[in-house]
Amino acid sequence: MTIEINDNRWLHDLQFEFSKAFPFLKIEFFKKRHSENNNIRTHHHLVEVKDKKVGDLRMSHDGGQLKITSTMTVEQLQSFFVKNFSLPVRVFRKAGKLWLETNLTSKWTLHQQNEHGKETCKAKEDRKELFW
Repeated sequence: MTIEINDNRWLHDLQFEFSKAFPFLKIEFFKKRHSENNNIRTHHHLVEVKDKKVGDLRMSHDGGQLKITSTMTVEQLQSFFVKNFSLPVRVFRKAGKLWLETNLTSKWTLHQQNEHGKETCKAKEDRKELFW
């Protein structure tokens, strides 16, 4: 899949396109903010995507296309978003009704992550049927 990245794109549209290809995964956008005492450390804050465009989130405004393959790792995807488009993102995997950050499994491919989310959701549904 290829996603067009430019300042006028809505963040929720990028999320939708990604989740269409990987239904058990989602991307969330973050922004870096310096701490109050302006030291070197930065904090990452989740961005509410409603009514936000790509250009609202980044300092560098280069556009282009992001080619995402199922063989990319989470680590590669997140790195590519930052290096090429100044967009800090995190990938989350569905686990029942929860969304889990994939930082502990960031070396897994998007395909592996998506399949694991699918299996987790199916297992939860199977357990549910046993008790009803």
